[in-house]
Amino acid sequence: MLNMSCDFEALFGEIVGRGAQATVYAKGEHAVKLYREGYPKRNVFSEAYIMANLELVNFPGPMIYEILLVNGRYGLRMDRVKGEVMSEEFRDPARRDPVRCKDTLDVLVALQCRLQKYDKTGWMPDLKQRFHDDLVINDRLSADLKKNLLGILGGLPDGQALCHCDFHAGNVFFDGAKYTVIDLLQVSRGDPAADAACSYVAWSFTGTEIAEYYLNRYCGESGISEKSVRQWLRVYAGTLLGQVPEKFTPIIERFIAGS
Repeated sequence: MLNMSCDFEALFGEIVGRGAQATVYAKGEHAVKLYREGYPKRNVFSEAYIMANLELVNFPGPMIYEILLVNGRYGLRMDRVKGEVMSEEFRDPARRDPVRCKDTLDVLVALQCRLQKYDKTGWMPDLKQRFHDDLVINDRLSADLKKNLLGILGGLPDGQALCHCDFHAGNVFFDGAKYTVIDLLQVSRGDPAADAACSYVAWSFTGTEIAEYYLNRYCGESGISEKSVRQWLRVYAGTLLGQVPEKFTPIIERFIAGS
């Protein structure tokens, strides 16, 4: 690993993306996802491991090359993602074209169902265990609510589908020929309905009509019932409380309440 004092843009290139946990820089064919100071080391190594394993089955994600340590901040050097992020269709509610939005959702649902069938990737984290751990450490949940959600989680099905757990238009790029899926830290093995529940919550932040269209299309494409997806919503929402922008908290609280 590399440890140096530097100007990040001079070393890694222009800023092409910002999130709550990391800034993405790009220069030439490579990009560096540089995490905020204090971001857990184990999460960085876990994401690198997952990405390396997914390469073995030609998963449509960026190839990873190395883990960096720069001024106390960890980073991942990977392929620069080409194309446009597919969330552009949904960014401005006033200018959305309903037909194009639905067409994009159809494409994304088909891609998600295909990705869920990927096999032979080697060991991957267990989805239910990941949700369990996220609930346990979430200090925004009361003790009684946490106990209730953990009980619900225990009764939910296991599974072996490859679940992205954050699959939505903001994490998929298209360059006119191929799709690239990013943000692979949460990839797990589990019930595909749980993966759909994660996506349904993400689409709910965009709008109720879009979320309901997604759910209808996913259930039609996968053959999985709406009930099977919805049974995961309370638990997944519990893992997100306090972890997403506060403007989305009322939506999360409604899911936790089962409404």
